[in-house]
Amino acid sequence: MRRFVKRNGSVVIFLILTVLASIFVKNFFALNNFLTIIKQAAIPIIACLGITIVLMTGGIDLSLGYTLGLCSITVGLLVKGVGLPIWISIILTLLVGLLVGLVNGVLVQIVKVPAFIVTLGSGFVIFGIAQIVSSGSDINRLPANFRAIGVTNILGLNTTVLISLIICIVMYYLLHHSTFGRSLSAFGFNARAARMSGIKTERLNVLVYMICSFLVAIAAILLTIRVNCAQPTMGGGVYTFEVITGAIIGGASLFGGVGTVIGSVFGVLIIKVLENCINLLNVSYYTYQAFQGIVILLAIIFENVKNRRL
Repeated sequence: MRRFVKRNGSVVIFLILTVLASIFVKNFFALNNFLTIIKQAAIPIIACLGITIVLMTGGIDLSLGYTLGLCSITVGLLVKGVGLPIWISIILTLLVGLLVGLVNGVLVQIVKVPAFIVTLGSGFVIFGIAQIVSSGSDINRLPANFRAIGVTNILGLNTTVLISLIICIVMYYLLHHSTFGRSLSAFGFNARAARMSGIKTERLNVLVYMICSFLVAIAAILLTIRVNCAQPTMGGGVYTFEVITGAIIGGASLFGGVGTVIGSVFGVLIIKVLENCINLLNVSYYTYQAFQGIVILLAIIFENVKNRRL
């Protein structure tokens, strides 16, 4: 139990925050409100799991939000503009996500450019491409059968929530019960030692960025369905830092080697509970954005202090 709490402190924080919000925030403690929080968290959780595995390698992906915008406008153009069948459009959009991850991973690992610089630069390139292919315009009124994917219930669960749950289960197995997860942790803690032990670190690093962008593409498709609008500006920097904040709150280390699925899930849930409280209390959203920045700064300071002690 103590080990679980140590590795997943975000669960404890979530429970404490939920209790406090139930006491002090009017209308928070209601079933419909809890269901709303879960639905709002389902899509960011998918993207958060992607950035978590990148952070575990000691890397970072600042192009995440822009990739989301590109994939959103891609699926919108294919479904409505070109008129391709839905599943072909979805598959092609997922391939776009994989391609973005491949480029980021190759530049980071093969060309040896720092991840911060690569993904910051690629983010602006991706944003420009999304603006060009969409002419800077949103695509509204998507086909009804495409929107139906997000409103259908299966076994009493909303499709979006169910997809998020399935991805969480798959990622939990990969990170905590497979060679991939063990290799990822070893690589994050000490890349040189991992390489000497036989782990193909170059291939692993590229694969991690591809998985991250693939999950972001899934999140983009689901978010496009939810808002019934494909937007080239759907993600951007704000979404990127929201997802990164969720991973950090969930215990992922900015210096690599540490990260859990449960921690990241509850990290996002904490963010959504705070957003919900801000809405119910009519507090400025800019206050919440300032809080996100403070969390990231504190996490960096904490990690630096901890590493110096070690």
